[in-house]
Amino acid sequence: MARTYREQSSSLNNATVSDGRYIYNGDVVADLHIAPSSQTLRSNKKAVQRKHSTFNIVSGLFLLAVASLLYTGNVIAVNQLMKEVNDLNNRYNTIISGNEVLKAEIARKSSLDRISTMASQEVGLTNPKEPPVWFEVDEEKLQELTKK
Repeated sequence: MARTYREQSSSLNNATVSDGRYIYNGDVVADLHIAPSSQTLRSNKKAVQRKHSTFNIVSGLFLLAVASLLYTGNVIAVNQLMKEVNDLNNRYNTIISGNEVLKAEIARKSSLDRISTMASQEVGLTNPKEPPVWFEVDEEKLQELTKK
């Protein structure tokens, strides 16, 4: 049974005060804490505007999620590029070592001792036993031969 404030304040005449609480006598049933008649009724609180709106919080969380996704994607892309650079460096070093092996083989095969041995064994070339003889050509005879 709901009672109004006036009904409750009129029943205060029948109540006794003990330790700041009202105790009602008889068949009066009410709340233990009733405002005294000298106080006015408390009105609803004024609406306090929030410092941060729900939209701002949700949009901030969304932007944070997008930023974290972009950062993660960037880290993954950088890791892939570093792996590719490492693979290319390994390939470059392999090619350089192969070139060094080829240069050493060229130097070995182009040595004079090897060439002279092969020339004497396979082709039958030998070094001359006497020095070469120089001879002179007459210029007049050379001109006659070129005119014909």
